[in-house]
Amino acid sequence: MSSTCQKRETTEQKKRLQHFQSELAILGSLQGFRYFQPWLRGKEELLLTIVNEDQDWQSPGFPVSAASSSSSISGSSSYSFGSGYDSSPLPGERPPPHAARARPQQHTEVEEQQQQHTEVEEQQQQHTEQQTRRSSESHLLPASPSEREIAVPEMNCTLFLLAGYAKYGRPYAWIRSNHERLVNIGGADSLVKDTPMKLMSVSDWSSQDIHVWDMVSELVGLCTMPPPDNPFSLDTRYLQTLPLPDRFLVTGALLSFLEALVVQGSQEEVYYDKVVQEIKWLRRLHVHSLSDVLQLRGNVKRSPPAPEDSWEEMQQ
Repeated sequence: MSSTCQKRETTEQKKRLQHFQSELAILGSLQGFRYFQPWLRGKEELLLTIVNEDQDWQSPGFPVSAASSSSSISGSSSYSFGSGYDSSPLPGERPPPHAARARPQQHTEVEEQQQQHTEVEEQQQQHTEQQTRRSSESHLLPASPSEREIAVPEMNCTLFLLAGYAKYGRPYAWIRSNHERLVNIGGADSLVKDTPMKLMSVSDWSSQDIHVWDMVSELVGLCTMPPPDNPFSLDTRYLQTLPLPDRFLVTGALLSFLEALVVQGSQEEVYYDKVVQEIKWLRRLHVHSLSDVLQLRGNVKRSPPAPEDSWEEMQQ
């Protein structure tokens, strides 16, 4: 019976990973986000370029846009694997003994000895768990090592690798550039570069319904300074200046992705309502683009001009 349940669970995990891979493929086909640009690389991998500092940055591909020529390290946050990967405990991990409970005001000598013995055992157990976790993480290598990475991130950007490898059974994310901004390197540089990040979205994969946008929003929040209220904010200028056929296709693809995020994502996310507002503006632009495409084919009368204002301006 247990074998049947295990097979069923394995099958379910495979289906979930396949669904994540399909989300990677969809995200990799999109362009027009303000804070990040995805690039699909194979069935299981996606490169994600994320802006370091929000300085009215335009998404890669816009011909006249230019990211800042220098990035300020002092103004960025530091995402750390910790000293020897001893970071804050993730959900489900045992917290340090001193954080788990406070000492009573008074103890008998026997009680104190028992408590000290218990704490020593807990520390030893925690140390063993950390060693096991370090060993397992050090072997979670990406299919494409960082030292062979040929992609070069835009200026004022950091490059990440998102992957859903079938051999690991769950998604992971690796830093591919600017490690010093996000990681306190406490060992061999190559080890840090090819060790997956400890993301909450990855830790919750087994117990929650995690999608690719959960990982993207977490990475944008870690990388971009200041952290944006909406990690999926659109580059309106870029979208409005695309050639008409491209604008119609790009806005349609973005609409499909953002609508899936709204339907399947959590309404508790702080960016949820802002994504809904982005969709309203994007739908208007898409409909105007469709009308213009049909007009060029001689099927309908000329439509009114496409909206030139962003959804933020529409709210004022």
